[in-house]
Order: sequence, then structure tokens, then C-alpha cells
Amino acid sequence: MRVKAIMMPFSKLACISVENTVEEAMKIIDEQGLLSLPVVDGQQFVGVLSKQFLFEEFFRNYTGTREEFAQRKVMEFMKTRIETIGENTRIEEAAAMFITSKVRFIPITNEQNKLLGIVTQQAVFKEYQKIFGNKHNSMAIYTYDIRGVLGKICELIAKEGGDICNMMVIPTDVMDLAEIFLRVEAPDFERVVRVLERHGYDVRDVKYNDQK
Repeated sequence: MRVKAIMMPFSKLACISVENTVEEAMKIIDEQGLLSLPVVDGQQFVGVLSKQFLFEEFFRNYTGTREEFAQRKVMEFMKTRIETIGENTRIEEAAAMFITSKVRFIPITNEQNKLLGIVTQQAVFKEYQKIFGNKHNSMAIYTYDIRGVLGKICELIAKEGGDICNMMVIPTDVMDLAEIFLRVEAPDFERVVRVLERHGYDVRDVKYNDQK
């Protein structure tokens, strides 16, 4: 899936201009309940203004009055070295960026640096929640041999009337060992698990859809 499917489009974003004052920016941040905002010039992406950075600047480095600080321009405090992505970037790439950085959101721009929208941590986590779920039958199968295994597993599940809703192959820290995560709907999910185990599969982390 591409980030354009889960991004918040520019038309729905709260943005600020380089010419806005700190006071105006803070008003938007507080009213929207945000921690940072995209800074734009028209629709051109310029940078990001962080509420935390403003506070740090005021309390650690600023020697003037609060009123004077409030009238300073956003362009003085925004961060411009911000990594952006295109709308066709895969969601897993965005997730990796969130893991390795402290950003609250990732700007999505086109080749002309026009801001198309943003993708947030929450939006990415919701997609992963759909995959793993919390009210569905699921299990993990551990195997050293992926080639041919997936087809056999799917065949066994289908013979028991099961329907695979989601499947994910996850490498582990053990050499050549992979975890196959499966979400399965079946008339008798417990029977599906027993059949797989009877055929020699290492089935773990079984969760039934009636578990809270």
C-alpha cells in the first residue's frame, strides 16, 4: 500500500506561513492540539515548526520579553532540513522512517516540492492494526523452509474451510528461520490449528477471535 491511501491531504491540514508570528503559530498549534506544524509558502513546503523547539528557545536562549518573542517570525525557528517522501512511497518505508527518527509526521511532496499532505504515526499504526488485528483468529508458524511451505499451508487451511484474511512473512533473528503470521477465518479455527500441527508445522501464538 502507498502512503497516498492514508495521508492527510493538504486541503485538510493546519499549516502556517513563513510570515506568521510565533504567537499566531502557537494559537493554531494549541487550537488544533498539535505538537508541530508544516510551514509553507503558498503550497510550497518550506519546513516544520515544533512547539517543543519554541519552548526550548524561549526558556533556554531568549533574553527578551515574552511579548517580543511572540512577535518574531516563524522563519526564525522552523527546521528546514526535513526529509520528505512522495505519495507513492510504500507504507513500510514510512514506518521505518518513524522508527529511526523523532518526527511527528512525514511531509508528502511532489517533484516541485509542493506539499500534497502528510502521513502521521497514527495513520501508519492503524494500517498495521488492520493487518494484525486484535479480535480475529490468528497464529504464527515458524519454519526454516519458505519455498513450497506457503502453498502447503494455504492448501491445508482451505481444505478445512478456512479463509486467509492476512498473511505476513517476518524474518527472525535466527538464521534462515521465518515467522509466517496468519489471520484466518474458519468454521472451526481450533481444528485448523490441530491439522497444521499434525502435519508437522510449528504453530505458536494462537489467538481466537473471542479473546479480549
